[in-house]
Amino acid sequence: MNSSNQSLSPEGSENLISITIDNQSYSVEKGQNLLQACLSLGLDLPYFCWHPAMGSVGSCRQCAVTQYQNSEDTRGRLVMSCMTPLTEGMIISLKDDKSQQFRETNIEAIMTNHPHDCPVCEEGGNCHLQDMTLMSKHINRRYSGKKRTHLNQFLGPLLNHEMNRCIGCYRCVRFYRDYCGDKDLNVFGSKSHLYFGRAESGVLQSHFSGNLAQVCPTGVFTDKPFSHHYSRKWDLQTAPAICPHCSLGCNINLGQRSGSIRRITNRHHDEVNGHFLCNTGLFGYEHINHNERLEWPLKRNNEHKTTDKLTPEQAQTLLTEYCDTPNENCIAVGSVRTHIENNAALLRLVGQQQFYLGIDDSHAQLLNKLCSAYQETSLSPISLAEVERCDAALIINEDITHTAPRLALSLRQMSRNAGLKQAAKLGIKYWQDDAVRNITQTTLSPIHIVESHGSELSDIATQSIVLNSDEQTLLLQEIASLLTAHLNAQAEQPASSEAKAIVNDLMAAEHPLVITGLQNRDLEQLSLSIEIADTLKQLKQNTGFYAVTQAGNDLHLGMIATNSDPKNRSQGLDSLLKRLNSGTVETLIILETDLYRYLDKPQLDDALNQVKQIVVIDQLLTRTAAMADLILPATSFAESYGCYLSSEGRLQFSFATMAPIEERLAPWQWLSTQIGTPSYSELVLWISERFPQLKAIETFAELARFNELSPFRVARQAIRSSSRTAIDAVDHVKEDQPPIDLNGPFTHSMEGVAGFRQTLVQPISVLPADQWSPKWNSDQAGSRAGVNHTREQSSSTTSPWTQGVRIFSPKSQPKDLGYQQTHSSLRLESEQVRLTPSANLYADFELASYSKALASLAPQKLARIHPETAREWQLEESQQIRLRSDRSQVALECLFDSNQAKNTISIPTCDFRQLGTWARLTPLPAQKRSETSTQKSIQPLSNEEER
Repeated sequence: MNSSNQSLSPEGSENLISITIDNQSYSVEKGQNLLQACLSLGLDLPYFCWHPAMGSVGSCRQCAVTQYQNSEDTRGRLVMSCMTPLTEGMIISLKDDKSQQFRETNIEAIMTNHPHDCPVCEEGGNCHLQDMTLMSKHINRRYSGKKRTHLNQFLGPLLNHEMNRCIGCYRCVRFYRDYCGDKDLNVFGSKSHLYFGRAESGVLQSHFSGNLAQVCPTGVFTDKPFSHHYSRKWDLQTAPAICPHCSLGCNINLGQRSGSIRRITNRHHDEVNGHFLCNTGLFGYEHINHNERLEWPLKRNNEHKTTDKLTPEQAQTLLTEYCDTPNENCIAVGSVRTHIENNAALLRLVGQQQFYLGIDDSHAQLLNKLCSAYQETSLSPISLAEVERCDAALIINEDITHTAPRLALSLRQMSRNAGLKQAAKLGIKYWQDDAVRNITQTTLSPIHIVESHGSELSDIATQSIVLNSDEQTLLLQEIASLLTAHLNAQAEQPASSEAKAIVNDLMAAEHPLVITGLQNRDLEQLSLSIEIADTLKQLKQNTGFYAVTQAGNDLHLGMIATNSDPKNRSQGLDSLLKRLNSGTVETLIILETDLYRYLDKPQLDDALNQVKQIVVIDQLLTRTAAMADLILPATSFAESYGCYLSSEGRLQFSFATMAPIEERLAPWQWLSTQIGTPSYSELVLWISERFPQLKAIETFAELARFNELSPFRVARQAIRSSSRTAIDAVDHVKEDQPPIDLNGPFTHSMEGVAGFRQTLVQPISVLPADQWSPKWNSDQAGSRAGVNHTREQSSSTTSPWTQGVRIFSPKSQPKDLGYQQTHSSLRLESEQVRLTPSANLYADFELASYSKALASLAPQKLARIHPETAREWQLEESQQIRLRSDRSQVALECLFDSNQAKNTISIPTCDFRQLGTWARLTPLPAQKRSETSTQKSIQPLSNEEER
């Protein structure tokens, strides 16, 4: 289990005790096990089965040490350090002959059936087993017998499987089943014939299955997409970045070679992602390498019907010419997938009233509401680590398993807290994983879920309440009324049993939690969620709140909207369409937004045709970019520096991994001449002044000062780099000079301070080489970052460059937001049906959809309907229906689902985004089903069909 749960231990985690290790006295934190303490002290003690997030089970026996009763004891006894609690005055030895011989003999037995195929294994040079074997001094293979062999399985597009390398540490099944809660991976057999896999070959269902490649200490599970462009770890250049997909702001390390990203690994952050990333975060990087990446400025030549390649100077001149129009005739569209600095530069160019958010109007209203609540109420979002410390939760109509998967994983750990407290009363430490699970059995902290469709968290839910939107609103109003009655010491109001159960559990908890989101585009429900959380916060000071937004960097757009004229506060894409149709726009600048993902194609085509000139700044040749008169190639997040604001309100800085390829520039650099802001620091200071809520961004204004803080820079490449290679021999035999990075603290080579030493000379700690240190060469070395290091607490836990800056703080005097006045007035019309989005991790995030492995996991696009509702509407299973709103229309095949709320239709998020929350339903005749694709939007109805 996660080390953040140390607070559940009876002993305070800050209390120090003294122990003696090999005649040296140390002060360590109480409540840990001995292995944790040794690793936190920087000592080299081998292990396999232990993991800082999953606790101890004592199955590998590799962490043996000798413990002495007192100073007079010269014999001692062997103990497994991962299963040994710390005690005051403990005396142990790691270097005595007895424990060293035991560890060497033990690993020799473990390696008996291992194939010793390091030269062909993809884990070679990045293998925890290699590190531990050498650390244990087992270097000669004496076993000459026949080794047992296994057949490997197909486990899907994300992982390779090589069971012959298995050493039986049980980490994979403990992570997959116990930590993630998924059941389709298991262990079979016994003794030396263990088999870790599925009952039969097939795609692993867990959204976190990709972590098996990092969790496994050997090469049993390896990264399949990485295999397609494999490179040894020491030849990769890496840098710390922020995941650009969902809104949680997970920390990652990007590894690149020869101008292409090869892999992503987890970068440990105690408060956010901990040790694990979801599959989209691990594998959603192929857009950076995609063959539709833009590399040069392009101009549409209507006279010759060609596309002309421009130089950067020509492109800048043409951009200046296009922008040389009256302000009201030049408008711009921002983006949810770009850095804050890029949106700010575009807003500065065209002005507040001409800047349109790169989201639909309803999304903009919700963001505006959320940002206002953080300013005007007692609420502020909590971190994922704080989520894991809560003891009761209410999830309001947000499928976080798909919209915020890492939050869902934290919630699973939170559900164990009731059992952990029960075990703690019996003196069982939180890290004694098997003992805790045996004691707690099915004891779970209360989690109540109000939803439109049964979610994957139902197995840990106290109540999973599936209701349609109107029923959900009534339930939330009941909950709000009950809490208000508690706050005002009034008699309990009449309410449903579900509402009473929810309020009772929230009131009984020490750290209750309310989770909501923007998935369903329901302003009334968001207002009620804020009201519930705010009232609960006044009743329970330790109340947590988390509102999941919809994209990697969309929360700051709510701040931009908040600071605009109230009459035009929600300038989203619906407003943009109306503006374009007015015929007054001469120049339209679109920043990293594919408008066709949000707006109906025929309507958007007509609107764009009325614009004189379209400028697109983007990474990829999207459908919108194909309509442009001028295309400016933008850097991806792997090639540029900039800030992301997560839905937690954590402002984080993302570093560039590689130099921009060809003529790509960061969008703000393309605009710098027009806005008169040539330097990054000037732009950041302008943002700080223009938007008070983002004032903390000035922390990152002096990026270049890193080069002044140390005489040495930090290497992107490990010191083991083989340097000269033949990788480019097909083109030339010369060695190109590495690019020079003048902006950040890194070098594009192995020359510089190694990551594990860099904390001594730089005010930034989590750097790409952090997972390389003497004797700890594999990514498993990152697990040591998950142990509370008592040696180096200076910059590693306080630097904003690694921890980020939380910009929201609770207010002591909450204000009345007038929730009743914000409730929506929309009601069901006789010919309309209510739509809800069916979120999917592999289909909903634009950039991740360019990764073939993830795209292959996306489900078929279907309309989910409750069987009873389908009978009322006289629909048949697999029948196609047409859903049509004023904004767009689609045709989908019906799927009857008893987990779906009645009187609603659940449709893919991409279709919901275009249609909105209401649509007219038309069953399609059987003979027309084959004529209409279930995968694409259909064309407008003819007059005859309309009649």
